[in-house]
Amino acid sequence: MTEQVAEKASKPGVPRETQRVAQPTNIEIPELHAQDLKWTKADDIQTSISKLYQYAEASANASIKWYGRHKNSLARWSQGLRSLTIILTSLGGLMPIISALGWSTVNVPVVGSLGLAAACVGYDKFFGYSSGWMRYITTKMTLEKTLAEFRLDWAMMIAKLGDNPPTPDQVQLMIQRLKEFLLVTNNHVEKETQAWISEFKTNIAEIEKTSKTQVEASQPGAIEITVTNGMETEDGFTVALDGMEIRKVRGTKYQIGYVAPGPHKIAITGIIKKEPLDASELVNVAPGEIAKATLAFPVKEAQP
Repeated sequence: MTEQVAEKASKPGVPRETQRVAQPTNIEIPELHAQDLKWTKADDIQTSISKLYQYAEASANASIKWYGRHKNSLARWSQGLRSLTIILTSLGGLMPIISALGWSTVNVPVVGSLGLAAACVGYDKFFGYSSGWMRYITTKMTLEKTLAEFRLDWAMMIAKLGDNPPTPDQVQLMIQRLKEFLLVTNNHVEKETQAWISEFKTNIAEIEKTSKTQVEASQPGAIEITVTNGMETEDGFTVALDGMEIRKVRGTKYQIGYVAPGPHKIAITGIIKKEPLDASELVNVAPGEIAKATLAFPVKEAQP
């Protein structure tokens, strides 16, 4: 995650104040000192125009090279995680068949491999390897197309000049074209960066939502037990939860607290008229709620 933030921070076109971790791009962009440009003599005008063009072209090439270099890293991560997902999912699907044929008696890898496959997908989605790879390819191609169009437009403007120096109006048009080109290239980079920020925020929100849902789903509940003929027992009755004895109760009601969500078996045993009796019921406990179970000992009616 830190590596990706660093890479984004070093991206050409990202404002310096938004950079969290500065990393060198290994691309030398010539600095433009506008105050050093001269617009009086014909030769100075030609030199100044040439410097502006070189600056604009170098800026675009810097972005193109950045996307071209970093997309390869994302591609390796994306392809590796997706390949693992396919392999692990296939193993999870084949294990029951292998076990049915008697080739293996181990069933644990079914759950394990499917869980790892899901983890690979989640890891890829959270860090945006696949989506980032696609965005980088698209942005690089868009920047290359924009640069090609600019070069052709610039060539037409130079062709119109011929051997004559540009007039003041032509100089203004050329500077305007350079400005538009720089704005377009920066907008492409900014658009991709905003998409990355939006995706990252969405992934964070989804993780927080999932975590919250899991916490809520794991909140313990309770079971309120009512034994309609509990007072008829000789010395109270015993309550058991999922085969584990809880306690002996005298009366008709008892509540079991801190019960994990899900289905549970409630069982009671007692003695009525010197006859050992028992009863049971399956209760489903919802997270954070109290489930109610009503039981009765099956007392046999006295024969006339």
